[in-house]
Amino acid sequence: MVEREDGPFFEAAYRAAGEVDDSVGEERRRAWWRAVPRFAVALVEGVLRDWLVIGAVLFSLVVAVVGGTSGVVGWAVAGVVAGVVGVVLVGVAVRRKWSFGAQWAVILGVVVAQAAYLVLFWKTR
Repeated sequence: MVEREDGPFFEAAYRAAGEVDDSVGEERRRAWWRAVPRFAVALVEGVLRDWLVIGAVLFSLVVAVVGGTSGVVGWAVAGVVAGVVGVVLVGVAVRRKWSFGAQWAVILGVVVAQAAYLVLFWKTR
């Protein structure tokens, strides 16, 4: 099996589509019924990942703006650096088509890091 950046859900959908194409008659109908849930899961995962990529980038930009407008040099530098690093990491992971697990790890890591920055900022300011 070839490792795709799309991950195991899309791989299962590709295989299911192949089973539908290779079957005839009544077996084709059964193949469709087996394939539809795989298609749905792959679609949901793809849409969720795309929205989380957008959310992680926007969250990083929010952190950069909050830090940059904080009025404290330490928080400003940390916020801008965290924001830029978050945008770059997510962009590189998606653009270079990192593996499924690596993309999810980067996306979730960026969201958690940005949330941690904002919580610390708001608790101490």
